[in-house]
Amino acid sequence: METRLASRVNISINVNSRIDAKKDQQVILAEGNRFSAVACNISVLGIAIRVKYFLPKGLVLDLEIDGIYFGLEGPMKIKAEVRHCDYVKYRTYECGLKFLDITAQYKKAIENFVSARGKKKKKTS
Repeated sequence: METRLASRVNISINVNSRIDAKKDQQVILAEGNRFSAVACNISVLGIAIRVKYFLPKGLVLDLEIDGIYFGLEGPMKIKAEVRHCDYVKYRTYECGLKFLDITAQYKKAIENFVSARGKKKKKTS
């Protein structure tokens, strides 16, 4: 039984990430405050990413997601907060992120993407 607040779909796209420098966050990664991630799924409320670092709950990130996948011309720049981070396999963690202050344009684009992908999934079932 699905208990999520919003529908989500599986995806596999690169996400450029950066620890929000404006917050007083004491997290330092081996590569500095920027890192790449791969998105696993997305909804209008958040995104799951796979990374090679453990990211603590509450950490705020600046995400840059290619808008082409969502019918946008430029990248989507969204702040997100780490809600959980779980070890999945060797040097890989899956983190659930909650979007913060997402614009109406990005929210609508993601909503349309999730809706279209959900319909395709149902047709193949």
